[in-house]
Amino acid sequence: FAHEKLSPTLAMYRAKDFEEAVEKAEKLVAMGGIGHTSCLYTDQDNQPERVAYFGQMMKTARILINTPASQGGIGDLYNFKLAPSLTLGCGSWGGNSISENVGPKHLINKKTVAKRAENMLWHKLPKSIYFRRGSLPIALDEVITDGHKRALIVTDRFLFNNG
Repeated sequence: FAHEKLSPTLAMYRAKDFEEAVEKAEKLVAMGGIGHTSCLYTDQDNQPERVAYFGQMMKTARILINTPASQGGIGDLYNFKLAPSLTLGCGSWGGNSISENVGPKHLINKKTVAKRAENMLWHKLPKSIYFRRGSLPIALDEVITDGHKRALIVTDRFLFNNG
C-alpha cells in the first residue's frame, strides 16, 4: 500500500518511536517512491533535529515538512521552494534525468556552440602507465629499479578485490 495513490486515500503505519518511523519510511520509499516525495509532520521549531535527520535519510527529491504531500509536492500552493508543476522529476534514484519539478525550461531544446579554447599550459604524464590485470608487480619493480620514491595507484573496490 506504499505506492503513489492519486486519490483521497491515506495509508497509516505504526512505529514505537521517531527512528523506527523514519526506518519504515525509508523502506516504503525504496519499495515504490524512490526519488519522488516524502513528507514529515513534526514541530519544526522545537524539533529541528527531526527535520534534519528525516531530510538526510530520505532518498527523495522533495522532502516536505508540515505540508500535504499530494499538493505540496507540486509547489507554490504550500511552499515557495518548489516550482509549480504537475510533472515531478525523481532524479537518478527514480530513473529520471532531473530531480526537480519539471517546468518550461526543461521542455526547451537549448543548443550550445563550444569553440576550442586551450587553457592548459602543460600536462606531464609518466613514461609508463600500467593498466592490465596483474601488472602491479611489474610496475612496482620498475619503480624500485628506476629509483623512484613514489607511485600513484588508481583503483576502486571491484578492481582491488579482483586483483
